[in-house]
Amino acid sequence: MKATILTLLLPLALQLNAAAPGAVPSHIVSIPTACVRGSSAHSSELVSQALMGTPVAMTDSVGEWIGVELPDGYRGYINRSGLRRLDGESLADWKRSARLVATCAETAGVMSDSTTHGHRLSYLVNGAIAQGEIPAGGEWARVTLPDGTNGFVEAKHVAPLEQVAHGGTDTGLIISTALAAAGAPYLWGGTTLLAPDCSGLVKRAFFATGLILPRDASQQALTGIELPANRPDLWIAGDLLFFGSESPGADPQRITHVGVYMRDGRFVHSSGRVLTSSVSAVDPLFINRPVVKAVRILGCEDTPGIIRLSSHPWYF
Repeated sequence: MKATILTLLLPLALQLNAAAPGAVPSHIVSIPTACVRGSSAHSSELVSQALMGTPVAMTDSVGEWIGVELPDGYRGYINRSGLRRLDGESLADWKRSARLVATCAETAGVMSDSTTHGHRLSYLVNGAIAQGEIPAGGEWARVTLPDGTNGFVEAKHVAPLEQVAHGGTDTGLIISTALAAAGAPYLWGGTTLLAPDCSGLVKRAFFATGLILPRDASQQALTGIELPANRPDLWIAGDLLFFGSESPGADPQRITHVGVYMRDGRFVHSSGRVLTSSVSAVDPLFINRPVVKAVRILGCEDTPGIIRLSSHPWYF
């Protein structure tokens, strides 16, 4: 996602780190995907999305809109209809509870009962969080959504949040999660596998392995260890490749796009749709768009801008 005016106004600390020190979640997203707007209006720019089960801190309130700070420090406005208010006790209970995170490529239905004949009550998208546990050997997991809805989801579509948060970085999972969105349309501000923007796809892929990255490509480029931008032979799977602006007259070094490197010159990204491209001119998937920066995330966990889910006080 290109840098927005909202992003440029954020302090550097918020651009690189998780939520500001001392911030306390006041609400939790209670719908499958909440739109985060640049200002308090439905017509305002979509700057991001927050998935069900995401804790947020309130920064202000304007009519039906809540100004929020997300776990990665990003700010915007969410319509209050998509949020459930938390007090100190309910937040503590949620953080102590057994929770499940959706691992499905598309959506997982939350059903009225644990059979194929139940009716759908809601759904989870990849990265959404609900309270619940997977029974030993069971095909269905009973879940409680943030709005109090009780239902069932197929166990194959979820994993324990503790497992994801503490399981260590899995490069294969990062790549497979990004590739699971293949063909999905590009959506400015999108952070789901159903329709992500470029940096939203990166965020979703890394969250699958328990890492929270900054929101925008220009912010993600400030993290990790910088690598030579012209040396694909030094890149490894999971590195981030950044690209400059293609607009006439624009600074070609200004970062506006990001993709996740795989191997052999190929990377997955969201540009028009989620697809695989190559930096190699002899590859049929080659795109003539030079890499202006490359960054290694792996091995840099818990450094500025790269936050382990298990280390984030809003979750545990």
